[in-house]
Amino acid sequence: MKKVLGAGAALLLTTGLAHAGGLDRSGLSISPLFEEGDYAELSFGLVNPTVSGTVSGGTASSGNMADSYVSLGAAYKTDINDRIAVALIWEEGFGAAVDYTNSDAGYLVPQFTAELSGTVLSAIAKYQVNDRFSVHGGLRYVTMSGTVDPAAVPGNPVEYEKSSDLGYAIGASYEIPDIALRATLTYNSATTHNNTINDPLAPAQAGGATETGEYKLPQSVNLDFQTGIAQDTLLLASVRWAEWTTTSINTNTVGTIDYDNDVYTYTLGVARRFSDTWSGVARVSYEKANGGLASNLAPTDGSIGITLAGIYTMDNMTITAGVNISRLGDAETESPGGPLPEPYSEFSGNSAVGVGVSVGYNF
Repeated sequence: MKKVLGAGAALLLTTGLAHAGGLDRSGLSISPLFEEGDYAELSFGLVNPTVSGTVSGGTASSGNMADSYVSLGAAYKTDINDRIAVALIWEEGFGAAVDYTNSDAGYLVPQFTAELSGTVLSAIAKYQVNDRFSVHGGLRYVTMSGTVDPAAVPGNPVEYEKSSDLGYAIGASYEIPDIALRATLTYNSATTHNNTINDPLAPAQAGGATETGEYKLPQSVNLDFQTGIAQDTLLLASVRWAEWTTTSINTNTVGTIDYDNDVYTYTLGVARRFSDTWSGVARVSYEKANGGLASNLAPTDGSIGITLAGIYTMDNMTITAGVNISRLGDAETESPGGPLPEPYSEFSGNSAVGVGVSVGYNF
């Protein structure tokens, strides 16, 4: 057995299916880089979170304050020669979607909707040193933007201008092809973004625009591992660390997006080929709950989820479809004006369901 899990399944399982910590939505996978020959791929994910909380004592509810979102991805990989391969990967790598317009009248967070999104375009090259060892590296171009729309003044959203920065990725892989073993370590640099706000209700400012300072999207490290454990069966494991404690975004309207802890995401799973055309994947993901007060813009703490996917191979085309169900950890949030002696609001019993499909083609 040489391979069960292709790039399509690997990208699907990390794109659009997990409600990850921080602002992560993709995990910055480089799996297309390891496809054989020329390869192209498209992926689509839809995530529907359910997140609600109540003021202490249950006197008022936030309603479901987490908006559904779509996550798209595309990749192209080609071999330059026997040793050098290059991949272009585009993905919606970061984001948040908040909707407090369904909250009760007594809930102390003002009604508003907010969305923050970030796209990532990566150009990554791999150099095959020998049959077992390779190195890879390249550039990532990250673009962030967002809006906040207060319910009290509908139709006058506060716009956060697009801000882009160039980062990089570098890493290495060790492989034993005969047993489908591959261990890949990748470091992703931080990127820095300006936070320029266009507020239509602030005519005193030049053009309604104001600067609220810079913020960082964190550096991160991905460790991905797979190995054959039986005929047509792979063991899969990964660890991702992201330094979210360095991120602090002043929204200037609905509070600050910041994090008290870095995020470690662990996954463990199995891929199995049932026939020449059908394979399946099952994987569990876990993020530790750290305690402390959470932001009202991200009122969960840790998660555990399971992903099930089916893979259909037809000639040079691979179609992967899957579902992820995640239990989101309980959290207590701070007051919008600062911490109170008691938790401002309690969020519990929350979850997220994601579905996705990926189509890959080798040519």
